[in-house]
Amino acid sequence: MRHAFLPALLLLAACSDPIAREAAEPAEKPVAFFEGLPLSGNLATAVAAGFGQCLDDGRSVRCSKTGVRIMGIGPVHAAIDRTGVDGRFDHLTLWHPDDQSAMLGLRDVLVRAGWQTCLTPDEERFWKPPSPVRLALDTNYWGKRRLVIRATRDAKPYCP
Repeated sequence: MRHAFLPALLLLAACSDPIAREAAEPAEKPVAFFEGLPLSGNLATAVAAGFGQCLDDGRSVRCSKTGVRIMGIGPVHAAIDRTGVDGRFDHLTLWHPDDQSAMLGLRDVLVRAGWQTCLTPDEERFWKPPSPVRLALDTNYWGKRRLVIRATRDAKPYCP
């Protein structure tokens, strides 16, 4: 009999928690996927893809996922960041919490798969026409060596 109140408590928690309320909305279809991970959507899209542990810092909401493998590299951490008032995220960030060089193996995998690359002062960028997917790998020695993936229809060149 104790368990009969559990659904009501969960519903009450969802009503009082704005993140849970947003995650309960219908998932929006992502613009694109990369290795099965959504590159855009709302919080419900992220939760449906296995992202959880959503934290709201007052400016944005970050939902994360551990144990992610991307093109054979990993396991690494992944996160979506919902910023702004539209309630959507527009990119995916991956990193290894302890090994700054863990993402570097991805560079060779992408080049072998035909991705084009260029260097900017802060990142190495990857793209493969006609795909709208763009990847940027931090090159800063002191950073976490994050990989940011987004889909764009922007016509301007990705590399300077």
